[in-house]
Amino acid sequence: MYSHLLVPLDGSDRAPEALHPSAAMARSFDATLILVGSEAALASVDVDTVNAPDVVVVRTEIDLPSSLERVGDNLPEPLAVYAGASWRPFSDTWNGDLLIFGPASRPQDFVVGGTMLIDHRITGGPADVRATAAIVLGFGYATTDDLSTAIPERDGQVVIPVRSDSDVVDDLVARWPGPVFLRSENA
Repeated sequence: MYSHLLVPLDGSDRAPEALHPSAAMARSFDATLILVGSEAALASVDVDTVNAPDVVVVRTEIDLPSSLERVGDNLPEPLAVYAGASWRPFSDTWNGDLLIFGPASRPQDFVVGGTMLIDHRITGGPADVRATAAIVLGFGYATTDDLSTAIPERDGQVVIPVRSDSDVVDDLVARWPGPVFLRSENA
């Protein structure tokens, strides 16, 4: 599905939480996991403990959103994964697919089954048995036209909002208990 997963580490407390679901997706997709951040932000991450097929560290001295964009422009099939409240700068510069774990979500609750991101609180276990379609959060679902009224349900799905409606996306990221998936501008 994706051959490269990029995790921007901005030095915030929550940003490293994106490593858990990103590593799970990297294993499932046999993708390269690329950590992008400053020397200080990367110092707080023990790369040797990241369980992914291939982990690459990109240290940057310019602003992180621009660095993420530069790295992603040179990769086929990239997905950026971010955990935290300050996601807007990444959305503004990153034109590829972006998976955001906002303030209301807990990245550690999500695992991957096949190409699906699964909330293991719903399955009642680690979800390694590949949860049924009724309880997966998957990429590529159609989404409601009125995202401002979207309500997470037991069989909820990754929501794919329109990037240009920033107020709706801001609201959704702030309150959605799972990840919010922003489709590429070019999709």
